[in-house]
Amino acid sequence: MKHLLNQIFVTLGVIFFILIIIGTYFFITDPYNLKPLMFGSDGVFNTQNANSDGTDTSGTSAGGGFSLSEPQKQALVSLGIDPARVPASVTAGQEQCFVGALGEARVEEIRNGAVPNPIEFAKTKGCI
Repeated sequence: MKHLLNQIFVTLGVIFFILIIIGTYFFITDPYNLKPLMFGSDGVFNTQNANSDGTDTSGTSAGGGFSLSEPQKQALVSLGIDPARVPASVTAGQEQCFVGALGEARVEEIRNGAVPNPIEFAKTKGCI
């Protein structure tokens, strides 16, 4: 009986050790890009929202882009993203990336004020 309990605990210890190694690997490499969702997004967006004279351009629709609605801003805040750090305008290349990731109908809905969900944000994060 003592030998059986010893084998069970050793097996559980080995499984626990393997899980720690796998968890450490996923934390370091972050293959699913989950760190910004878990720990906030400070430093994720390195976009400057200022004109050459120093005035802020966040939330404007210069360059054919669209400004964020209040529900969209609240959704960004709930994901840990500062809405002021999101680019004020969307380039044609970014829009094509969004269409490729979400589909043209969904991009049009978001452009008209629909709030993207966290999965859609994760899919399009590389486009920004």
